[in-house]
Amino acid sequence: MSPVTEQWEEVLSTRFALGGKHPAVRAVAAFSTESGFFAAAGPEDGRQHFRSAAGQGDRQPGSDAADAPDRAEMSALWTAGEEAGRPRTLRLAGAVWHREELDRITDAVTGTELDLAMLRDGNRIMWVVRTGQGICIFVLVDGDDEGHAAEARSLALDFDSFLVGQGY
Repeated sequence: MSPVTEQWEEVLSTRFALGGKHPAVRAVAAFSTESGFFAAAGPEDGRQHFRSAAGQGDRQPGSDAADAPDRAEMSALWTAGEEAGRPRTLRLAGAVWHREELDRITDAVTGTELDLAMLRDGNRIMWVVRTGQGICIFVLVDGDDEGHAAEARSLALDFDSFLVGQGY
């Protein structure tokens, strides 16, 4: 694991209060189209929640990029509306996540626009926030508690605001 990945994972664990007594977040991951999921954190192996079964293109098996959604999947996630009656979906760790919400949020501190999507797999919820630089943060809610979902959403937006402040 690279020092940069270790730093990102430490920041994710700290900012999302992972490993606490009753965390709102089960796992969190940082993603870029070029690198795939380059950092993940959670009380157990956080990466297990973010593996992709989707088309791998020319990516090398076993690399982090091979486990990541491809450009078309990620692009479709941020596209408004439905195509030919099919909902927007993303396959991660053997689950099909359906996009239920897509919003453009203006960061209160910087004024930068962020994209926010809520994905659902049965009772499970995941928030995905994308900065203007294309870094995405995936936040898996712990359980199906609506309070946890709201807290995880807030944590995701706060973290993206932090990233924007850092130049991402």
